[in-house]
Amino acid sequence: MILRKKLLALAFVAVALGGGACSSPTGRIALKRAHLISQQTYYVPAEQFKTLNFAPPPASGSEAQQTDFAAIMDWQSRRTAADCAKADITARQTYDSFWGEKSPFPRPLPDEVKDFFDRLASDLEEAVTNMKERWQRPRPYMAYPDQAKPCIKKSRGRSYPSGHASFSRVFANVMTDIVPERRDEFFAKADEIARDRVIGGVHYPTDIAAGKAFGDLYHAELLKSEAYRAEIDKMKALLVK
Repeated sequence: MILRKKLLALAFVAVALGGGACSSPTGRIALKRAHLISQQTYYVPAEQFKTLNFAPPPASGSEAQQTDFAAIMDWQSRRTAADCAKADITARQTYDSFWGEKSPFPRPLPDEVKDFFDRLASDLEEAVTNMKERWQRPRPYMAYPDQAKPCIKKSRGRSYPSGHASFSRVFANVMTDIVPERRDEFFAKADEIARDRVIGGVHYPTDIAAGKAFGDLYHAELLKSEAYRAEIDKMKALLVK
């Protein structure tokens, strides 16, 4: 289970990097790098997120929960096949499905870049897992199995906060640290990835809002890390000139 979660985490590297040759091994090379998987902390200790002061999800049966579920059902009633196909693509987390030819790094991707994002993903996955385990919120199709019908692949993990929203937000922040002038582009893509999770029926809107809030909070912790700041300087030196 730990290995599966770590591999899933590393898949989110694609949010930040994109690029690489479409459908080629190079385009997927940083997604699953099992040899780097460990419990080592690189930039931000995950233990603090077991007790972090963070708003809980809506209580079961509450008005807020009903509003959350209504949004799921609204999308379910009007989403198109094209909407679902797009949500399925962003769920895959591959370079070509996110950024295509827009990676700011040279190709083939330098090992230093791949290793940096692997380390980020390793730390972040453990932190997100700690958050999810605190709240134990069932996903919409688990809580409402007779009504909620996802149109993309189901996830086994808990719902709150959204992992996709958390990762995409963190990596949008990280990429902005590296290429500030592309901030709007990075955050627009992160928002798109997060929204697709609701459209696909695997997350509530409050999961997404929490993921974004957590992503910004986590990034603030990253900025406190001297090791992270040093890595950003290294990444800037590796950009396409």
